[in-house]
Amino acid sequence: MRAVYHLAAAAALLAVGLDCHRTDTAAPVPQLAPTGPSARFYGALAPYGTWIDDAAYGWVWLPSPAIVGADFFPYMTGGRWVYTDAGWMFDSSYSWGWAPFHYGRWAFDAGVGWMWVPDDVWGPAWVDWRWNAGYVGWAPLPPRIVAAREEPRSHWIVVAARDLTRPQLAGYIQPNELGRVVFADDAAHPATHPGWRSGPPADVVAAATGQPLAPVHLPPPPRGGELVRSRVAGDAVEHTPFVESKQAPAASIFPHNPPEFPVHTMRAHTTHAPVFDLPHGGGDHPRSSHGGGRRR
Repeated sequence: MRAVYHLAAAAALLAVGLDCHRTDTAAPVPQLAPTGPSARFYGALAPYGTWIDDAAYGWVWLPSPAIVGADFFPYMTGGRWVYTDAGWMFDSSYSWGWAPFHYGRWAFDAGVGWMWVPDDVWGPAWVDWRWNAGYVGWAPLPPRIVAAREEPRSHWIVVAARDLTRPQLAGYIQPNELGRVVFADDAAHPATHPGWRSGPPADVVAAATGQPLAPVHLPPPPRGGELVRSRVAGDAVEHTPFVESKQAPAASIFPHNPPEFPVHTMRAHTTHAPVFDLPHGGGDHPRSSHGGGRRR
């Protein structure tokens, strides 16, 4: 009987030890919803696209092709350029356009297309500009600072200056002018700096159209971190405060990923377009900064 008792006690201790071992080495529960700046836009954009956890940029948002079309291009599709007293602003026709066209940056992935990387700093439009010989070109600024003219050629849109303010720009693209507008040595461009870039002067477009270009008034930008819905109303831009959800998204809120709040996890990518930092120490060539790990 005593032997049986000792055997049972040993088995119980072994079970406890195994249970403790499992508890100590259990893998952490994966985060199934955006955090940080992404969480602030999560609910507002989820009905119009998909959030994915990207290996390079963290949580990013992809607009639904059913809404924007298969040929979506940021700062061209679903909007128009409006000249303000502080430079050019993209006025989106989408109800959700106040977020991805005035906050954050766009990155391109060969596997999924254009994806929006959130940030909470407002700007009229986060694009780079070039203009030359009666044409104007622009490209979405990537999430990291790039050296001058290092955005891939496929990221640039070029139109005749007379067509810049048209609401349907897709029908006026001039791809054959890309070389002399964007990559020519004599192409004009705004100074490179961390903030948003104002774009071509009004007289460039006015000379092409033969009509004066009256600027729309742009009030002071929102304070750092403040989210607003911006739209052009008559001869001024209106900023309406965006009321954020008081409860941050979490896996426990949407345990089954319903269609209106799709959440997916994406495997590591190796297909991002190359991104370069501005060279340091006077080097002649840009230094690649794109790594395989997630941005911290």
